[in-house]
Amino acid sequence: MSDIIIGNKIKLYRNLDGHNFNIKTEDEESKKVYEKIADALNSIGFIEVDLDNISSLKKLEYVEKGKLNSSFLNNDNKGFFTKDNMPDVIVNSIEHIEIKEFSRTKSLDELFEDVYKVESELEEKLNFSFDPKFGYLNSRVLNTGTGLRPLVIMHLPALNYFGIDEISTGLMRLGYTLAPYQAGMGKSSGSVFSLSFESTFGDEEKNYINKLKLITREISDIEMENRKKLYLDNIIVLEDLVNRSYGTLSSARILSEDEMMQSMSNIKLGSELSILKTNKKIDFFDEVMKLRNGHLQLERGAILDIKSRDILRANKSRALMREVF
Repeated sequence: MSDIIIGNKIKLYRNLDGHNFNIKTEDEESKKVYEKIADALNSIGFIEVDLDNISSLKKLEYVEKGKLNSSFLNNDNKGFFTKDNMPDVIVNSIEHIEIKEFSRTKSLDELFEDVYKVESELEEKLNFSFDPKFGYLNSRVLNTGTGLRPLVIMHLPALNYFGIDEISTGLMRLGYTLAPYQAGMGKSSGSVFSLSFESTFGDEEKNYINKLKLITREISDIEMENRKKLYLDNIIVLEDLVNRSYGTLSSARILSEDEMMQSMSNIKLGSELSILKTNKKIDFFDEVMKLRNGHLQLERGAILDIKSRDILRANKSRALMREVF
């Protein structure tokens, strides 16, 4: 991945033919849907995670990593299935089946192959709801057609600084959505945005992947131009922004998650533009994840109150700054 592209994600939605969508499903029918899909997944080597009997911390880990939504954990007849080196499969969430994979290293093309490999294996054992005119049917109109939801996660601090609304509006007219990226806990990270399609209806799956790659390159080019503009025309403002953030991360005794994410975004930009000189190369996205609420509690092995989390985060942030700078 580049300094701008943080990672790629693909979701693929399917529903079983002959069954109501989840928004209309009664408990008994929902159970039948779960059992059919679970049998099919088990037969191709997927293992179910027993969500009802794992610890609160383990659930927090899945939510923190974006594998599960916290509201999904309260569903009845739900299923979360995994297989080594393969996408995850979620049963009875938004749709009957959700096949999903996120990667910091794999391309959209590689994720596409992974997801459709699982889909093709399941299609041999299950009948998906399909209409010759509309494609794969889903409860949400925007998921109907291909059922494919590719997404690119990007770090766009310069575009965000100069105002990203105009480009977001222009992309919306072309059928794209550029919006603040919400990680597993439902909070948007500093200057991190997701680029996706509003709908994938009316074209072939591979074409959507190619279109998304093309527009990603164009936005990356615009971000780089804005970084140059920020550096050349607003250097004092840029230096102030970066050094204030460095001061926060290197000196704070109490540090909230939101402040940490925004400050890390700023010093990532500062290091890439040589405002700050690093002693060692680090992955800022990984470091942000290590300083988030969920990871701090997982590392401690206990649920922490807000003040304890903020103090612990500040301690770790100061140590990281000493190590890197």
